[in-house]
Amino acid sequence: MKIFKSNRWMGLLISLVFLFSIFVTFSTAQEKIKVAGKMTLEYTEQHSIDVADSEGHILSIGKMEGINVSTGENKFMDGAKVAAVSGGDYVEGNGPNYGYGKMTLNGDVVFWKNKGKSITTLSPDGTPITTFEGTYTVIKGAGQYENIQGSGTYKGKLISATKVIYEWEGEYFIKK
Repeated sequence: MKIFKSNRWMGLLISLVFLFSIFVTFSTAQEKIKVAGKMTLEYTEQHSIDVADSEGHILSIGKMEGINVSTGENKFMDGAKVAAVSGGDYVEGNGPNYGYGKMTLNGDVVFWKNKGKSITTLSPDGTPITTFEGTYTVIKGAGQYENIQGSGTYKGKLISATKVIYEWEGEYFIKK
């Protein structure tokens, strides 16, 4: 009879420890918030250097400024000013791209870094069409976004020699 009571208490203790560990796991999990947006940016500075190892191979870097419009269910940095620096290693407009950016709205700030690829094709009339796609990682924030962490994807296109549109989506959480 003592063994039965001891096993019953041991089982109850194990069950309580298990339930407690599940509760702690759920209570400390970070809530991820899905967000999306569209940035319209214009180059304020552009530089490219011919690598000269093959036809059309350049290294490029530029600064852009513009506005973010939140397009997701959860409003995020809607109307924020955007400042970004981007670069690439292109052959005939194709190759890897990378960059860093900052969104600012009412004292709140979010910084990210991104990497992806640029693809340039020719339209039927011979005009180049350049598109971009890749991933971004949120690297830090300020204001209500202090301790922000997140990531997502982006795609975009060059709509003129100096204007770019990026559509992005992802998720973030505030690390506690």
